[in-house]
Amino acid sequence: MEGKSTILYGMEIPFALRHSASGLLASCLLVAIALLHGYWALGGRWPGRDADSLARTVVGGPPGMAMPGPLATWALTLLLLLAAVMVAAGAHLLTLPLPASLVRMACRSGGGLLLLRGLVGFFDTRLRPGTQGSPFARLNIQLYSPLCLVLGLLVWRAVP
Repeated sequence: MEGKSTILYGMEIPFALRHSASGLLASCLLVAIALLHGYWALGGRWPGRDADSLARTVVGGPPGMAMPGPLATWALTLLLLLAAVMVAAGAHLLTLPLPASLVRMACRSGGGLLLLRGLVGFFDTRLRPGTQGSPFARLNIQLYSPLCLVLGLLVWRAVP
């Protein structure tokens, strides 16, 4: 498949450009999600109105359930930023002082985890019955799980 082109609307799209575009989109989405988590780590409440509604919207569970603490949220923020950098490197958008095999393995692992999260999310109310009826349950089906599936596919497509 390497070196082949695709014809789209009469224009030839080189193989490398398809990987770069997927990598750029995946990296940008990961950075945007990281920024949102950083906002929450700093005490931001959107898309909720208060701590309780935020937790029910982005984590799920019964009323009164707390959001993960700032340390855990910052850790996830950094992990998302690292993933964005690794995907960009895997798509040859930037160079890292790491072996290409390590970058590829990290990207494939991260993409696989995103795909798994996306699939499992559709069964979350069965796995965590406490999420039933929460705003999270609805958003998980409509937004979070599909986004994870798209991200996982973009990452897999970005890294040859």
